Amino acid sequence: MFKKKKIREDFDEIFKSGDQKKIKQMLEEYPWLLEEVSEEIDEAMEDEEEIIAAIGVMEDELAKPVSIDDILFCLRADFNIKQSEEKVKQMLENIEKLNLIEKKEEGWILKGDGGKICDDFLNKHLGELEF
Repeated sequence: MFKKKKIREDFDEIFKSGDQKKIKQMLEEYPWLLEEVSEEIDEAMEDEEEIIAAIGVMEDELAKPVSIDDILFCLRADFNIKQSEEKVKQMLENIEKLNLIEKKEEGWILKGDGGKICDDFLNKHLGELEF
């Protein structure tokens, strides 16, 4: 058990460094790391999909770029999700780097693939959400 903890810590350091060769080597040597990393990525993507969906819902409702307050309101009111403004801002930056949303002066809008992710998220969770 202790050995796995040390391996995880070493992998985290290598992952942060961005050394692709060492990352690949560790994943080949310890295949269980890939499953753990995949789970973490899936959890992070779920949060980002929620933000994208909130932008899409509010963009449709308001017919204009969506402010951070609109996103927070939609997450809370429509999705029953409470997020801090700081966390949402950080996720918005990440999503923008992926070219799924675009920052306008008044707020954010969905771009092509962002719209697809929004639709997929809403279709997948349609029965769970109340609008």
